Amino acid sequence: MPSTPTFDPALPGPGTRVLVHGLGRFGGGQQAIRHLWRRGCAVTVADRSAGADHLATQKALRDLHGVDWQLGREDEGLLDGIDVLVVNPAVPDSHPLLLAARARGVATTQEVDLFLAAYPGRVVAVTGTNGKSTTATLLHAALQRAGHDALLGGNIGRSLLADEGLWRDDQVAVLEISSFQLERLDARRRVLGAVFTRVTRDHIDRHGTLAAYHAAKARLAMIAEQFVIHGAADPVASEFPSAAQRRLTFADAPPAPGSGGLLDDFLALRTDTGPAELLVHRDALRMLGDFQVENALAAGLAARLLGAAPHVIGMALATAAPLPFRLQLVAVTGGVRVYDNGVSTEVQSTVAALQTLARRVEQGRRIHWLGGGKSKDGDYAAVAEAVRPFVTSAHLFGDAATPLGALLQPTLPTTVNATLAEALAAAFAAAAPGDAVLFSPAFASFDRYPNFRARAQEFHAWLASSRAQAALSG
Repeated sequence: MPSTPTFDPALPGPGTRVLVHGLGRFGGGQQAIRHLWRRGCAVTVADRSAGADHLATQKALRDLHGVDWQLGREDEGLLDGIDVLVVNPAVPDSHPLLLAARARGVATTQEVDLFLAAYPGRVVAVTGTNGKSTTATLLHAALQRAGHDALLGGNIGRSLLADEGLWRDDQVAVLEISSFQLERLDARRRVLGAVFTRVTRDHIDRHGTLAAYHAAKARLAMIAEQFVIHGAADPVASEFPSAAQRRLTFADAPPAPGSGGLLDDFLALRTDTGPAELLVHRDALRMLGDFQVENALAAGLAARLLGAAPHVIGMALATAAPLPFRLQLVAVTGGVRVYDNGVSTEVQSTVAALQTLARRVEQGRRIHWLGGGKSKDGDYAAVAEAVRPFVTSAHLFGDAATPLGALLQPTLPTTVNATLAEALAAAFAAAAPGDAVLFSPAFASFDRYPNFRARAQEFHAWLASSRAQAALSG
């Protein structure tokens, strides 16, 4: 007799009693609620916060009749009568509600599983430590320019469940996926392809160990069916096991068969044994940094495998602007070049930005660094050693300011500031015409801000106000 199919909590049917715990800040919880309601589920929504943002979400979903809102609570009693718990990726495994659900045998799932289980088209998923959003955006742009019906969403800040009415069998969804989502991903899920930016070190505070973080990332390679793409010099992703049909790499060298690389400073691909296909000259990219060349090569390989022509991919790469808060020149004020890399929440991203600026800043000019926030692993010494060779002065803020400042001050002019605004003022006071000021925090934002975007927006608001005041006084 055939075995009974294993229940898939990501495919609930009419009458299934579902608890959605944790609304999140970028729409995943809201779209999960709509998706479940459309499937005929009996939906309860809980979040420990009953703040204005969550009340606004409740108001936005007022057309979903019958949803039971339980904002301001997350006690075990919420599980009474529940068949499936849909949990926000930011909620750790140690949360009492998750522990209680396991003890009761309540099935659990997450928004990304809901999407992967229900979506009828092909999925290419992008992950890594840095560059995920840029790579996913470039891939999506190349596919669209090539005439493909393509969607973009996931951890980039937009739930693909929001596009449910647009889903098609012959469509490609580009999904940015985080380690938080991957560590809970159901092993039954499958994607057409997996694209990895460099996998280094991050989120030790969540995963506990570096090995656990890497293991979460490795789950994406395991579910890829047709291809896996990663850096040739990435020792971590290179070891990820996969049953995918093809494995391709990218590097800053002439491309061998099955790779992307640089040929006379042109981004070039060799997806097979034929001659290299030129995409675009690296100087034509609007994005700064060698790491952005890697992101473009990764996206280009995936787009080529999906049928996009080389010249079309090259045009998409050449016309792509940097995403907000990724390394870019945002102002020149008083002769000082101001660069924003506000997306940085760990030191590798900041070091990559510093290396890029060190090659661009004129001889004899200096870099003044704005950094700080909440440490994910408490290793302030590693940050101090990483940034010291590149900067003339450091201007620190947030929880990391005092411990990091104690390590930098003996050998580097450093200011320890209570707020980002004070750090900005100190950085501009230290800078001279021709110098560069780099905002690249290198730490998480959760000491003072709900996310890195809010922190970066404060940086931009201060900069705009400062420039306006200077114009008035001038």
